[in-house]
Amino acid sequence: MRRSLFWTLLGINLLVVGVAVGLAALMIGRLADAIFASLMKEFHIQADVPHHLFVTALWRSLLLASLAAGGVGVLLSVILFGQVIRPVRGMMAMAGRVAGGDYGARAAGASSAELESLAESLNRMAGSLARLERLRKDLVANVAHELRTPLTNLRGYLEAVREDVTPVSGEIIASLHEETMRLVRLVDALHELSQFDARLPRSRPADVDMDELVRRLLTVRRPEFDGKGIAVRTAVRVTGFVRADPDLLAQAVGNLLDNAAKYTPPGGDVVVEVSPIDGEVQVAVTNSGEGIPPEDLPYIFERFYRGDKSRSRESGGAGIGLAIVKEVAGLHGGTVGARSDAGRTTVWLTVRTAA
Repeated sequence: MRRSLFWTLLGINLLVVGVAVGLAALMIGRLADAIFASLMKEFHIQADVPHHLFVTALWRSLLLASLAAGGVGVLLSVILFGQVIRPVRGMMAMAGRVAGGDYGARAAGASSAELESLAESLNRMAGSLARLERLRKDLVANVAHELRTPLTNLRGYLEAVREDVTPVSGEIIASLHEETMRLVRLVDALHELSQFDARLPRSRPADVDMDELVRRLLTVRRPEFDGKGIAVRTAVRVTGFVRADPDLLAQAVGNLLDNAAKYTPPGGDVVVEVSPIDGEVQVAVTNSGEGIPPEDLPYIFERFYRGDKSRSRESGGAGIGLAIVKEVAGLHGGTVGARSDAGRTTVWLTVRTAA
């Protein structure tokens, strides 16, 4: 059976006190014996009987002092160790509640810097788990809703056609195709995320020319922008290379462009800027449009988070594009960020320049 931390600390403390008292008694005994013998010799006194009485009195005094010191030490240890153990037990209880699914549990502060740091770490862990649990529930709800709506529509159309309530027409076929494509987009998004997670451990850094990368990605997406009448401007202010996995970085920057294409209204504009910032390269994509509510900005890089559910559904978003951007930036030692005001939204990522 394992001893509790309290008894372990108390035992260690008593051991230290015992060793210290023993060494002190040994040194005092030897020193006092030498001094006593010197005095007896100096004054020509027969030392046998006085020496015996002196040693007996000395050891009796040392024993009483040791017992008193030990008692006081035990009392102080119980009080002080209790102050240390109490917050630890509180953190243990909090961790148990979190393990049981209560992600709202929080650890109280502590007097020592180490325990305070531990409490803060536990609270951050609980907060992260709570956020992941919310995202998981949102994912289940979103996937269920995204599946239910097109499946319900498909079922209704097919039953109507089967029962000759509605004749087969080009409009019906187009509606069935649209609902099917909604399902395909959802499945593709989930598949893309699983592939991304599988590819992360196998990243292969190389020197990447950001100017060439941005131009290539824009060339691929030019028909989509032109189809909506969106004007695209670029401003590349860096020369040289960044050290990154070319495929992952291309996916991240491509997701920024795709995000801008989805939420820029017809006739709007998009600005792509690549700039050097404090030893890093920042890729920022700004688009016109409705913007992002302030309460949604801190969460847009979380997996499956979608602030405006109806707007995301209409644009086909599943809430993973910017999450991938965040993970790619983090993998390369960079950061992500966003701001939205006055009808313009800017989303960016940074990566370190090549050494």
